[in-house]
Amino acid sequence: MAYLDNIAVFVRVVELGNLSAAGRDMRISPAVASNRIKELEKHLGVRLFNRTTRQLMPTEHGTVFYSGAKQVLEAVTEAEAAVSALSG
Repeated sequence: MAYLDNIAVFVRVVELGNLSAAGRDMRISPAVASNRIKELEKHLGVRLFNRTTRQLMPTEHGTVFYSGAKQVLEAVTEAEAAVSALSG
């Protein structure tokens, strides 16, 4: 699940614009959020963000990945809900 966790952090950073806000939202430190983004970038072999001191802006690769990543997370949430509904 670590890969999905990394994807979830990536999506929240894109949506909220910085590591601190994403970390607060996900109850992890900005350092942990940063490490998860770095792991994802290493896995994909591309930079996902252009970094400034205050904000992270998705690169072209990041923008493309965000679209698919968001769909994956939504599909996982729906699948978990379906299993939960069957379990009663």
